[in-house]
Amino acid sequence: MGSVHSARPPVVRVSGRAQAELRTSEALVFDWTSLAFCCAAAGEISLRPTTLLSAQRSPAYVPLRTGDGPPVFAHRRAYPMLVGRAIEVDCRSRLGVHSFSSSLPPTSGAHVVRARDPSGPAGTLGFGR
Repeated sequence: MGSVHSARPPVVRVSGRAQAELRTSEALVFDWTSLAFCCAAAGEISLRPTTLLSAQRSPAYVPLRTGDGPPVFAHRRAYPMLVGRAIEVDCRSRLGVHSFSSSLPPTSGAHVVRARDPSGPAGTLGFGR
């Protein structure tokens, strides 16, 4: 994934409202939901809170730049869709239920990723293992 990381990394800004809803031991994660129908890796990006410890310990997540904001991570398969973006994160409360949202377009991850993994055998697709 070296070439993806060398591109302009995503920058995430978390609103004050979203920061207030996160506990000190929590982080936000741009997660990847697989929707594979064949050999390609198809999926969607979702945003959710998780414990900071689980995000830091998982090899599936990479940290994103947030300036002085709370920790934010991205799943390795979601990361390529975030490269080069300035992403705003907010939180809304409806009927007492908090939900985090981002400025990503609703279809930002719902397409096929066809990138060869340079460290794998010829024909290996995707960024995660």
